[in-house]
Amino acid sequence: MSFPRRRGSRNKESGSRFDGMMLRIMTYDLYFHNDFDGWASAAVMLSFLEGRGDRVGHFAPVDHDLQPQWLDDAFFKKHHLFKGKRNAPIVLDFPFHPGTAFWFDHHPTAFKKEAWQKKFHEDAEHAYRPRYFSCCHMAYATLKRNFKWQPPAYLSGLIVWLDIIDGARYVSAKQTILMKEPAFAIDSFIDAQKGDSKNAEWLVRRLATTLFKEVAKIPRVAAAGKKARQRAVRDVDFYRKNLAVIGNATLIDLVGHSDKMLRYAPYYLFPKLRYSVRINMKGSFYHIGVGENPWFARKGRIHIGQLMKKYGGGGHSSAGAAEFKTKEDMEKAKEEIIAVLNKK
Repeated sequence: MSFPRRRGSRNKESGSRFDGMMLRIMTYDLYFHNDFDGWASAAVMLSFLEGRGDRVGHFAPVDHDLQPQWLDDAFFKKHHLFKGKRNAPIVLDFPFHPGTAFWFDHHPTAFKKEAWQKKFHEDAEHAYRPRYFSCCHMAYATLKRNFKWQPPAYLSGLIVWLDIIDGARYVSAKQTILMKEPAFAIDSFIDAQKGDSKNAEWLVRRLATTLFKEVAKIPRVAAAGKKARQRAVRDVDFYRKNLAVIGNATLIDLVGHSDKMLRYAPYYLFPKLRYSVRINMKGSFYHIGVGENPWFARKGRIHIGQLMKKYGGGGHSSAGAAEFKTKEDMEKAKEEIIAVLNKK
């Protein structure tokens, strides 16, 4: 699948391109990972596109339970994520697909099919940068470099915080429980939406046009942050009672308790343990998330993203996840994963 490129010379000030007679306006569909990094990456891309006169037709948050369909070469023609005209697809913070007009990702497990990896050739619209802590930062830097884009100044704070959140660069586990900073309110709002495309478009547009600290003050965003803070302090007790320690790792079963998601609570309670495993539901799929303690000195690291790739998932060197259709498949994978984590 190929898509037309905008023709003409590039305007160095705005990034818009002209052919001397007319501006060719393009319309794209945005597909982005359904987490803060994905939504923020979409905001950066939207700011870039609209700054040069282009448009976005659809906003589609996506997650790894979509992978069986994603691996189809004709995915963008066949999916049911939205109705209406299909436009040139842009994919952000999600595995590679050869049918994209733009693709930016930073996950080490970005290529799910060997044949697709062979098809990948970097150009101005397609880039892979696993050294970045966040795709948001990667997209921001890549668009500046490749298109001479001059981003609005208010986006810089968003970039800083996405590197902290997606790169697990918090000061301490306690910081993630208290959640005092504005970015936590936005993150909590996104988690509460469960991939709702209308709210995704609303928030992505706000992040693309507004200082993120001001977005955090919007009543429904601020309310999500306040609720999450109150719940976090309360839910630490749930972790104290239900968190199991298995060698080097902790295990928490959140099936039926998905509202009690505190990713770093295991390290708050057991700061010297190296790994955490959590089980919860994402739609009808069982979800296993695995993380490494970011405040623990490491030797002989396990690449968690590669470990989860074995189960059809992926991630980074220090965090990853996978989805399973049945409880039996999930239980089998859980035992295997914990065994691997306890080898080092």
